[in-house]
Amino acid sequence: MIGTILRNRYRIISQLGSGGFGETFIAEDLGIEFNPKPRCVVKRLQPAVIEPEVSRLFEQEAKILYNLGENHPQIPNLRAYFQEQNQFYLIQDLIIGQDLSQEITHNKKLSESYVIQLLQDILTVFNLKIFSERSNFYGKIISKY
Repeated sequence: MIGTILRNRYRIISQLGSGGFGETFIAEDLGIEFNPKPRCVVKRLQPAVIEPEVSRLFEQEAKILYNLGENHPQIPNLRAYFQEQNQFYLIQDLIIGQDLSQEITHNKKLSESYVIQLLQDILTVFNLKIFSERSNFYGKIISKY
């Protein structure tokens, strides 16, 4: 997938991760005239079967992500979403930071003020209405500190 250009706009430059439903990549946004090109996250979802219900759920998920990103500063904005060759793609802003699984390690002491701020930030996001209505949360938590 590295080097692939999606929609004549998003060039995949590296892989961030993969899981049961798909993969996540960093891409350059070729549609922006700046150099260096701005980077974004491409989430490729690969459902086992493509049927109308899967497409409907993908569309619903995209709308939810759009609303969350527009209404909360700690959730990346949705730039685009589309279906191409039986795969679904979400394009979101890239958040530069450190994955908390790397930042919070066994035997690492954290200051009380750091922990309080971190928990406030995380709990604010999880307190959003959408997380109380949905049973799934996927993705990584990135610390901007």
